[in-house]
Amino acid sequence: MKSTEKTAIADTAPPQTSVIDLSKKGRQKLRSRCYDEAKTLFRSGLDLEPENPYLLSGMGDACRETADFSEAERCYKLLLEVDRGNLFALRGLGDVYKKLNRHQEAIQLWETYLSLRPQDKHVMTRIADSFKLLQQFELAEQAYENILKIAPRDRFALTGLADLQHRLGKDEEAIRTYERVLSFDPNELHILTIVGKLCWRISDFNLAEQYFRRALKVDPQNPYALYGLGNCFRWSQEYEKALEIWQEILKHSDGTQALHTRMGDAYFNLGKLSEAESAYRRALTFGEDIFSTAGLVCLFAEQQKWDQAIEFFYLLMSSEPEVPHRGDLLIRRFIRSGQRDVMLELFALIIDSYEENNNVISYLEDQVKQLV
Repeated sequence: MKSTEKTAIADTAPPQTSVIDLSKKGRQKLRSRCYDEAKTLFRSGLDLEPENPYLLSGMGDACRETADFSEAERCYKLLLEVDRGNLFALRGLGDVYKKLNRHQEAIQLWETYLSLRPQDKHVMTRIADSFKLLQQFELAEQAYENILKIAPRDRFALTGLADLQHRLGKDEEAIRTYERVLSFDPNELHILTIVGKLCWRISDFNLAEQYFRRALKVDPQNPYALYGLGNCFRWSQEYEKALEIWQEILKHSDGTQALHTRMGDAYFNLGKLSEAESAYRRALTFGEDIFSTAGLVCLFAEQQKWDQAIEFFYLLMSSEPEVPHRGDLLIRRFIRSGQRDVMLELFALIIDSYEENNNVISYLEDQVKQLV
């Protein structure tokens, strides 16, 4: 073959891709979230160099992102056999174990990572979150505090710590921590609604109203803020305003069971019994609910529709172990709405009409003796 012909063939032959090129292209596909293409490139490279650390870490990352955790674990472990201190493998394998709910193993890997890179706040946050999931709350709290020592405005550490304080019932501390986030991100809608709920829980209703109003300035149709603001009006017995706010939610959704129950209560307190009944019944379409059922008992008793009142009374008391709890709830509702005499009349009617000696009748007889 002439030399000119050999040169022509060489010019048209496909170039052989190097391991370095495969690694670079794989990383590009990984960053673009083209995971299957990335894995194909990494796999081609590993066929040439099975222990290449860049290819192993890339393949591990791509498999982790596609939930192929067994293959990701294999790649990271191979890499750690070659390089025990490889940061990508330590962090990546920890992430795999977190996804598999093997949090203690994940923490051990991440702590090894931090011994080599001590102030990586992202990995520190992973450790704190896993401690929280393991219910090792003191360790979680300390881990979040350690992050905030080096990054006082770190959003993930602040929200993680606030969530932990909320879980532990430290609502006032949680509010203060969330407010630190709002100090540099004042329009964070999710946090505004959370703080509003926390203020409601500690009975600071005026402050709760302020936060819900702030949230509605950001998103006028936010259902959580609308529901919370309506609750504030309900607390101050401004039932018409509460209903007006809650109706805004129903313009865009079917609402929730709690919302319809609250609306039933508001209508009942306004003496709008037909609307109250509709709201309570709508709440029950979501499933069993003792609050809307108790509302219907009070409503039908108020109207002296005794058969219906008794029907829903027994529905309310259908769970025998919960008879005292549910009965106390009903009594509080009767008394709160000024229906004590109506309640006693209903109880007397049930005792006279039903002779079976069960927990419900025994409970009613005891309560009537205490209330008359």
